[in-house]
Amino acid sequence: MKKINLGIIGLGFQGKIHLRNSLRLKNVNVVGVADVSDKALNYAKKVGIKNIYKNYEDLLRNDLLDTVIVSLPNFLHLDSVVKAAESGKHVFLEKPLARNVEEGEKIVKAIRKNNVRAMIGFDLRFNPVLRKVREELNSGLFGEVQIVEATNVSGGPFSPRSDRVGPVPVPSWWFDKDLVGGGALLDLGSHMIDLLSWYFGEADCLNCHLGFMFNIDVEDAATCLLKFKNGPVATVKVGWFSKDFMQSVQICGTARNKYVQISNSNALVKVWKDVKRKLGLHNSDPYYLELEYFVRCLQKDEKPYPSEEDALSCLKLISSAYEKARRENCEYGTVEV
Repeated sequence: MKKINLGIIGLGFQGKIHLRNSLRLKNVNVVGVADVSDKALNYAKKVGIKNIYKNYEDLLRNDLLDTVIVSLPNFLHLDSVVKAAESGKHVFLEKPLARNVEEGEKIVKAIRKNNVRAMIGFDLRFNPVLRKVREELNSGLFGEVQIVEATNVSGGPFSPRSDRVGPVPVPSWWFDKDLVGGGALLDLGSHMIDLLSWYFGEADCLNCHLGFMFNIDVEDAATCLLKFKNGPVATVKVGWFSKDFMQSVQICGTARNKYVQISNSNALVKVWKDVKRKLGLHNSDPYYLELEYFVRCLQKDEKPYPSEEDALSCLKLISSAYEKARRENCEYGTVEV
């Protein structure tokens, strides 16, 4: 199969992960990267990238380029994806699709109009344990599922990052409602809602409560009650308030119940993951697996999933949750989604 010529727009924490994984992919040439940060571009040089750009539009003008990974702050998603699509480049976009439904619809329109492929970075779909759960659901192992609970709690933007050395402040856009579009629900909740939608299909939001422990412009906690049209009632709980990290899914059915702890903060587990990464063992790394799948779809000219339509559906459900909170929570009113 032909090699895919790939570029990366945005080399923050997540962008660097995508860069490292792209360099490991057999059928990929990383032809260039773009970032406004000299530090980020110097990192790219150190790992062997020759073509570096301050302006991502210069990267998009590279005639060799087939596709780009967009790993930028939420407020830059619309312009960057539209310009990439208009340049005829396929797009892998980090979640969420956009700050709000209106922007999301414009992104979807641009992708369709320019006949390019797009995939959204909901990496939980590529977690081997969670993929097995979906297979078990489809096989009827749990019987008729009645209750589901999904949790994603961490420090969010306050979490320590390997690319932050010393007391480096969190980028201010995280806490500007006009730039980010939403808080913990949009950030972490989109992962859990997309996962459950992959499991159970379409859903409606019955209720949503938002928390503002840190008194910032966006919510730092959220609890949503969802009803899947052909499935269970689910509770989604997310937060930016914890020094610990927890991702879990609980499924309760008429035949069997199951609890899956997705994350594990155990030190030995972290060490083993780091060893596997250094040894080049990527078979269980969701970030690696999602890019490997995306590249394979481009080589075969197949539509990748989760698609832009999947991400727009997720964004609409989150928007509905914000509206429920706006109506029923006197605390809410500081985030416009």
